[in-house]
Amino acid sequence: MIDLLKSLAVFVYVVEEGSFRAASFRLKLSPSVVSHHINLLEKRLGVVLFYRSTRAITLTDEGSRLFESASTMVAAADDSLGLYADSAENRLVELRVAIPNMLTGHSLFDRIVKFAKASPGIRLNLMSSDVALNLIKENVDIAIRVGKLKDADLKTRKIGQDKRVIVASPALMKRYKKPKHPDELASWDCIGFSSVPDNFTFRKGRSVCNVWGSVAATTDAVSTMHQLCVAGIGVAGLPYETAKEDLKAKRLLEILPEWSGEKLDIYAMWAKNADIKKQTRDFIDYLALLT
Repeated sequence: MIDLLKSLAVFVYVVEEGSFRAASFRLKLSPSVVSHHINLLEKRLGVVLFYRSTRAITLTDEGSRLFESASTMVAAADDSLGLYADSAENRLVELRVAIPNMLTGHSLFDRIVKFAKASPGIRLNLMSSDVALNLIKENVDIAIRVGKLKDADLKTRKIGQDKRVIVASPALMKRYKKPKHPDELASWDCIGFSSVPDNFTFRKGRSVCNVWGSVAATTDAVSTMHQLCVAGIGVAGLPYETAKEDLKAKRLLEILPEWSGEKLDIYAMWAKNADIKKQTRDFIDYLALLT
């Protein structure tokens, strides 16, 4: 029974790491020992758990079903043993965190860094992309997302807020008559962001104005939208932290500064039915401390 439990744990780590070699590094075992445990498990269960190729491994249907229960077992063992190591040499718990690339300059990222420094028993695996990942498919423990949420299969907790500014380059501002009201931007070139609807939101007192012009370019990365905006391609709604240095240097100008841009909440999200481990709960609690 003990050997079988060991093999189940090795199997979970292989799935989480995406390869036998990566799992062997995490477990400090040789690749041949990892392979032995998987072969032993497949023989004992009478099923094939992985489709193997020279470049990648993929779970079979039987492997996917086993992973759902085996990962819960390993998570429970982690909680029971309290795998917080005292030194960086014993990082035994990995947290897979998906974070928008746009937030790497946000104060929230500084809190993530502080958490990593204060938690030597936890190894953070940060997946930084402005394209939202599928939490289940990518084996993500926590996703950090910005704005309105639509996925009913996820639990959420607010951990911060992101301020947006509507900006354009000085060159683009010269092409158009200086606007007196947001509605006048309907004739301007704009840069779209594929993850959200094409829309700029302006607020002034109780007045709210939503407006959009002609699409000059669309991108799936805030960093690309930022560079297109500086180059004068169109108006963009950028996170303040992304735009602030260019605003100071006058490479970008805020349009209608007497109107405020949209403020978007930042959330930690995880699968509704997930039995999250203690370290994941600690991570969420730490990020939510200042909200």
